[in-house]
Amino acid sequence: MALGRRTEAIKILGREVIQPRGLVGQATDAIDSSGRELKQVLEVLADAENYPVYFHCTSGKDRTGLVAFILLSILEVPLNMISVDYMASEVELVSERKFRIQELQAMGLSDDFANCPPRWVIEVLEHIIRTYGGFEAYLDRIGVDEDLRYRIRSSILE
Repeated sequence: MALGRRTEAIKILGREVIQPRGLVGQATDAIDSSGRELKQVLEVLADAENYPVYFHCTSGKDRTGLVAFILLSILEVPLNMISVDYMASEVELVSERKFRIQELQAMGLSDDFANCPPRWVIEVLEHIIRTYGGFEAYLDRIGVDEDLRYRIRSSILE
């Protein structure tokens, strides 16, 4: 990379930008800036021909957690159950925790980034309500209208 300073640059970004935002901040940043991409994922999930569908990210709790949170909310799963689902990721990640922490530290991030914050779901929803006026209003804003939500429900629940 530019003058061989890639690792140093990643650490600076981790320490100065990502760490202060935390996991909730990462999620709310994605909510605010990645509506188009989230809609694309939801369009895939709305088409029954695409099933079975497997979606994941590196740890399965950050980007995957956000997509799962939105999907389960569209399916009208109670918020406490969405939180339980999100927190289950932490238990599943125990076997690779030591490796993940080493990766995180190399990027200038704290061990906290290997965890699933217990209030993550609630804080992300609070951000959506505060910023967009509610979950459905957010979905409408990113182009996930009632028809698309209905097709998602139909593809998964029927």
